[in-house]
Amino acid sequence: MTSETITSVFSEAIASAIPESSLTVSQWAATYRFLSAERSARPGRWRNELAPYLVEIMDTVGKPGIREIILVASAQVGKTECCNNILGFFMHADPSPIIFVAETEDKAEAWSKESLAPMIRDTPVLANLVGDARSRDSNNTIGGKSFPGGHLAIAHATSPATLSSRPRRVVILDERDAFKTTSEGDPAKLAEKRATTFEDAVIVKVSTPRDRLELEPGAPPDARRFTAIELEYENSDQRKYFVPCPHCGVYQSLAWARVKWDSEETAGDAYYVCESGCVIEHEHKTEMLARGEWRAAKPFTGRAGFFINEIYSPFVSWGAMALNFLEAKKNQATLKVFVNTSLGEGWESITQQASTEDLEGRREEYEAEVPDGVLVIVAGADVQGDRIETEIVGIGLDGETWSLDYQVLVGDPSQRQVWEDLKHLWTTPFTRADGSEVCVMAAAVDSGGHHTQEVYRFCRENAGRRWYSVKGANTPGKPIISKPSLQGRPPVRLFTVGTETAKDTIAANLLVEEPGPGYCHFPVARGDDYFKQLRSERPVTRYTRGVGVRKWEKIKPSARNEALDNRVYAMAACAILNPNWRKLHEAMVKKSRQAGYGAEEELQQPGRKPAANTPPPQSFVGRGRGPNSFTNGWR
Repeated sequence: MTSETITSVFSEAIASAIPESSLTVSQWAATYRFLSAERSARPGRWRNELAPYLVEIMDTVGKPGIREIILVASAQVGKTECCNNILGFFMHADPSPIIFVAETEDKAEAWSKESLAPMIRDTPVLANLVGDARSRDSNNTIGGKSFPGGHLAIAHATSPATLSSRPRRVVILDERDAFKTTSEGDPAKLAEKRATTFEDAVIVKVSTPRDRLELEPGAPPDARRFTAIELEYENSDQRKYFVPCPHCGVYQSLAWARVKWDSEETAGDAYYVCESGCVIEHEHKTEMLARGEWRAAKPFTGRAGFFINEIYSPFVSWGAMALNFLEAKKNQATLKVFVNTSLGEGWESITQQASTEDLEGRREEYEAEVPDGVLVIVAGADVQGDRIETEIVGIGLDGETWSLDYQVLVGDPSQRQVWEDLKHLWTTPFTRADGSEVCVMAAAVDSGGHHTQEVYRFCRENAGRRWYSVKGANTPGKPIISKPSLQGRPPVRLFTVGTETAKDTIAANLLVEEPGPGYCHFPVARGDDYFKQLRSERPVTRYTRGVGVRKWEKIKPSARNEALDNRVYAMAACAILNPNWRKLHEAMVKKSRQAGYGAEEELQQPGRKPAANTPPPQSFVGRGRGPNSFTNGWR
């Protein structure tokens, strides 16, 4: 190698290690950033043209007069990598003290290991700045990274101690809507205080919206509701990305209401209809994004706000979104996920509830013990000090349900007899109109109250029947079922139930007035007390230091709620079972044809009676096996 070549190599190395001070964040990313194979479907050098809407968001950082940047974003739009580019810029091009705040300790650790570490490893200029984590005296740890001229602290919102470190010029709050109030107040405010002493501080708040908060006491009943990040955006200049129609040239921000499809069968070919009526295919999206521009709806007052969602994503087609929506709308829990993570909008939980009178008026005579629309039978059980209450529920397509049986089994749950009664009830088959029999396919028993060890024993002995022990968790936004843990000796699987999510879904379904998706059927045998218990709770928002937390609470402290709890546990059992509904429906249609029940359309609308050319089955008014059945309530 000649001396000229050696000099050239060293010159290039020095030039790459010392960036130009005039670089913007997007220019820095295009010049130095590399995406990791485990984090991206397109690993290699960063390309701004793939998601051009991120350029202005990144380049707003460091502009005079802009102290706060608010990003409301769905999934699949690159918001995490946008934050990573900002971090990389302030580690390399403008070394500064930085704090990154995740929602929990686990999320902070996962981000440090799975996102930050690969970025540092695969971006040479960052790898040269941060010491080897394997070195004994390394300042490169999961909780922090040191580099010449600065330090990155990795904190989490659940720990005030990690937020109260020394001053930080750059503050990045990730998933702001997931922050919960601590003993020292709002974690976001605590983190922001770290930047008080810096005149050129940069505060970046990023989040996918979650639950919208209830109105503050005294607010007008028709006032708009927001999540925390939506409220931050509301108080910014409210920028949206406008793109031109490839046909008429009109610039517009994209809206979900304009994504159209001709039928459910062709939803995968969904298209966009522009404001002028032009039909836009997904293949035009790349061109539209490249020519797009951010436009503010309000005057700038120091806070730059950006909103972007999956409709703009170059990685997700409108057809894929349509298919996801059709699947998600089957129940409130999955619809909420779609609204939050695809549309980037806050979820406004159901506050209206069906009246007891409306539910009582819904009672009907079933054509058989198991109506035609039922595809799966599940059960839930609530254990009290002197009894076990249980509901058996039939579930069909799109969350349509039928209450098949409700029993109050009187007896001491510390003794075996009442458990034998429950076992007998759940193993006794139900009969369909064609004479075939079906038993409970999965069941969930609450272990969080009385007689926990007896619940574990019962579920352990009947694990092969898919009878599970569960425990409720009233954490807002928690999924109906979480990964199980092992409890007791010998161990038994214990599932955690997101009771808030389940009750939101039940409340929404009780408002559905016509048979079909989400509708709840009840037999004439259900007494008034049953319906009062279904409506025994309501969502209430409690405020702590100005931060509201929404939870379901009893309307009256003395109200009984076993019927509502049992419906929650039945939902949990179905979630654990996780059946393939379409295959079950197709099998039922095939069986119906073979039995002579008529054409396929007879089962496409669950709950319809058999075709007219078949003999009508004997009327069934609901099961009631003895004095403990829940027909007129239990005292």
